[in-house]
Amino acid sequence: MSHVFVKNLCVNYPLYQRAPIPDKAQIAHSEDPENSAFNHRNETLIRGTNKDVIGVRALSGVSFEVPSGGRLAIIGENGSGKTTLLQVLAGIYAPDSGEVVIDGQTTSVVNINLGMSLEASGHNNITLRGLATGRSRKEIEERRADIAAFSELGEFLDLPVQTYSAGMRMRLNFAIATAFQPDVLILDEWLSAGDAAFRKKATTRMQTFVEKAGILILASHSRALMEATCDRALWLDYGQVRAEGKVGEVADAYDEEMMRRQKDRDARARAELEAARAHEVFVRQAELDAQKDDGGASGDSSVFLIRLWRNVLRLAGRR
Repeated sequence: MSHVFVKNLCVNYPLYQRAPIPDKAQIAHSEDPENSAFNHRNETLIRGTNKDVIGVRALSGVSFEVPSGGRLAIIGENGSGKTTLLQVLAGIYAPDSGEVVIDGQTTSVVNINLGMSLEASGHNNITLRGLATGRSRKEIEERRADIAAFSELGEFLDLPVQTYSAGMRMRLNFAIATAFQPDVLILDEWLSAGDAAFRKKATTRMQTFVEKAGILILASHSRALMEATCDRALWLDYGQVRAEGKVGEVADAYDEEMMRRQKDRDARARAELEAARAHEVFVRQAELDAQKDDGGASGDSSVFLIRLWRNVLRLAGRR
């Protein structure tokens, strides 16, 4: 029986070149109690003793469980940790702490180009990719004819992949990725490939592939897709679980929060634009006052800059 269990999962990305300390404006902005989205984003930064940014907290205390037959959608805006979570489940990343237990053979379709050897032939890549997913050589040989037929690459499968077009590589990658039926399917967005005719065939194959999986964990931005394929949803927000429940209920809460945050971003952008325009007018007035003090002549540039700076200070004092 397939089963996925995750408890208190934490993943940090270290930064080996330390980032500079934010300027005073950014610090003040992050401390604004009304700017909750900015605050949460700032909390994902890991700081050293001197307050330099030394890492990013991608996932923090993530826990969930998916039983056999479960279909779990992962919801979250860009940077929320969705792909990192999928990569941990796929065994690509090791967690810094926490527990991940997966019962059953796993197929990860997070990046179907991962592991493709350009120097090897198409046939050799079928073997390499099959072995990388834990399949035996017997299983690979049993699926080779199906992969070759579906990819429609013919004799090109005997040639190095580096001689393929981008579309041909996508066909081969898709055919391999969907050839071996998993107990647990980890999927980052819905796959499709090729021209219109091949895409139709790929969509049908993908639907069958998903339906036969013992467990599906799907990260997507498409509400329609998640509602059509999943029975539960997990909302990741700045690396933490914000909500878990029925797809429709979680998606409604997520959409409402995203609309609120977008309004905050729009208001902040307008305020920053107005501040920039005011600053431009302010500096221009200082320049005009400095030119007036200089009698309208350019004169010594250093003298002009001193007068300009004095006028900037004088105008700032009026505020």
